[in-house]
Amino acid sequence: MVGVAIVRDFRLFVARRSQPGSVAGYWELPGAEVAPGEDESSALQRRFTTEFSISLRCVDRILSDRALTAWPTEDLDYDAALLRVWRCQLPSESTLDLDLGDPRPNFSVYDETRWVPIDDLDAVGPWREADRICAGEIADHYNADDLWQRAD
Repeated sequence: MVGVAIVRDFRLFVARRSQPGSVAGYWELPGAEVAPGEDESSALQRRFTTEFSISLRCVDRILSDRALTAWPTEDLDYDAALLRVWRCQLPSESTLDLDLGDPRPNFSVYDETRWVPIDDLDAVGPWREADRICAGEIADHYNADDLWQRAD
């Protein structure tokens, strides 16, 4: 699994799952499963093109191999997965209304998006546990990185 860390104006882009039922209603870092033969940045670009109708530029991986519990398999076991998070940027020419949650989802995987303040990540909830932990790490990384803040 790969997720994105997109920060603008000291706000982190997050999305609320609409499916599968076991994780519906939980907030997370938007992301994707990596298909066979696909690299991580391509998986994220694919997800953003299909789910948010916007392109994405993957800068670098900032978090690696964070354990998370995925959703139930057909036999109702829970698959474990590793989450890797990429620092990404949306097109600079894009006109996004952060207060409205742009870019908006196409409602296939997510039903709502928000830009949460980096210093108030619990402004949304409930979070998927691993994603909330990663969001805190992203906030720490962002606050300590002047170059990232200037690129924001």
